[in-house]
Amino acid sequence: MEELMRQQQLSNGQKSERQELTCSVLFTNPKFRADKSSTKDEINSIARMVSNAEDLELDRVFRKVSKNDVEETRSLNRSLFEFGHNFEDADGWLKLEQPCKDQLATVLRYMFESHLKTTVQIEINNMYFNCHFIVLQVYSRFFSELEMIPLLVTLPENTVSQKAFMLSYKWMLSDEPVLELAHIVEVYVAATYLRITGLEAHCWSYFDDVECYNEDTACALYVESKDNPAMDVVRNMMLTRIRKFLLTFVATKEFLDLPTSHLIYLLDSDEICVNTEIEVFFIAVRWLGHNWNKRKVHIRRLMSCIRFNLMPLWYLLYARREEDHSLVMELIFHPEVEYKIDDSIAKITSRMYAASLEGNDAQSEDYASDSGQRNWICDNLCSYYHGVGCPNTREICFKHFEDYLLELQQCSKDHWSQVIFQDPSKKIDCCSSRKIKSDDLVSE
Repeated sequence: MEELMRQQQLSNGQKSERQELTCSVLFTNPKFRADKSSTKDEINSIARMVSNAEDLELDRVFRKVSKNDVEETRSLNRSLFEFGHNFEDADGWLKLEQPCKDQLATVLRYMFESHLKTTVQIEINNMYFNCHFIVLQVYSRFFSELEMIPLLVTLPENTVSQKAFMLSYKWMLSDEPVLELAHIVEVYVAATYLRITGLEAHCWSYFDDVECYNEDTACALYVESKDNPAMDVVRNMMLTRIRKFLLTFVATKEFLDLPTSHLIYLLDSDEICVNTEIEVFFIAVRWLGHNWNKRKVHIRRLMSCIRFNLMPLWYLLYARREEDHSLVMELIFHPEVEYKIDDSIAKITSRMYAASLEGNDAQSEDYASDSGQRNWICDNLCSYYHGVGCPNTREICFKHFEDYLLELQQCSKDHWSQVIFQDPSKKIDCCSSRKIKSDDLVSE
């Protein structure tokens, strides 16, 4: 047993000795013999390999004295940066001329305008537009509020037409965009749907300008935008600018489809231009006659817009006898219309009588001018034009008005701008006064 224990101890001692052994590698120049070489010899060997050995501070590298005054050897495997060298201390670095590069804005604009690397497709009625989604997001709230970035977006053609989207995207890419008036309605409707605030404001800059839209152009825009609910506000504005052009508009078929509320606005406006208040009555007759069965329910409201007190007295007295148009007769004998006619006759004659008692040379037009006036005009195409006090006004009938509308359809398109305004406070040299003067000359 003791022998076994002794052998065990011996074996353990040998293992301990083997575990304490370490591996040591010493870098030496192979040209020198290991048994005779020294640190000094190794330094001299390296010094012969460089031009300025003093710069390497070899003594500092290879010699180090320990606490026990024993010379120690250090490794040559050191980093350049440990020597104190770096690239940050270059003299005049900031003074160097830097090379030019393409501006990011220029490169992006080229990519956007050339449709390079597009990120989304817009589909409108089977036509596809390759676009950059970020451009759409910048200007359109419709696209910026999408939760996911899509690869394909389909837009309804009835609100965003192909032409309108193309012009809208072109507007986004342009620094100084100019809208085409021929397509401004389409563009505005598309901008409203896509919520492109800047484009909407651009369109309104044209709508607000009376030089762009007034009278005939305002009427044309009104007609063109009738089927677009997004244009309702614009249509209402254009309606207020139809004044001299009203009678020409009445001569068109588009007038017959005028909404009731819009017709009421026109008939009730002080700004419309007419030769006589009788025309306002005939305008209502023309609109009602286009679809009498459905529109006759609006008689009361429409007739309330007619200012019968501004009509010639002679017409009011003879209308129920001279007129032969069936629809006009039905309206004239309508209880409310008949009451308005009789009431206007009574007011005009009573005021004329009161003026005559005072010794004034009363004319019916003097009293008519006291009420809210229209913009009175004198159109040389109007064959039935007379002063409000002329007895020949009793001969005016709806057939004459229809003939006048035919004349307006065939005249030059700028005829409306050539008509002249009449001052209701001034007496007109009408056919009645001319006839009186000629009779006086004959008697003399």
